[in-house]
Amino acid sequence: MNGNMISTTIVRQRGQLTIPKKLRDRASWFTEGSVVAILTSMQREIKVVPYREAGVKLDWKGIWEKIELVRTFKGERGNLSGFIVKDRFLH
Repeated sequence: MNGNMISTTIVRQRGQLTIPKKLRDRASWFTEGSVVAILTSMQREIKVVPYREAGVKLDWKGIWEKIELVRTFKGERGNLSGFIVKDRFLH
């Protein structure tokens, strides 16, 4: 990495980590709800960058509205997180 700023954090169960506030504040694109791409360029380096798919503009407001609609569904209750995990393994 280029060494502009160094900070430490602890990797938690299931690979979760918190990016320290002083680093989040340096990246204006890094806000709650931001979609990021995780890149590996070498065995010992991982980069988190803004997600941008060439030529495709996603309607994030519309996507979140649909997620909220699903969450308000009053029929048979399911586990949205469980559904997402199952769906990921099928693709």
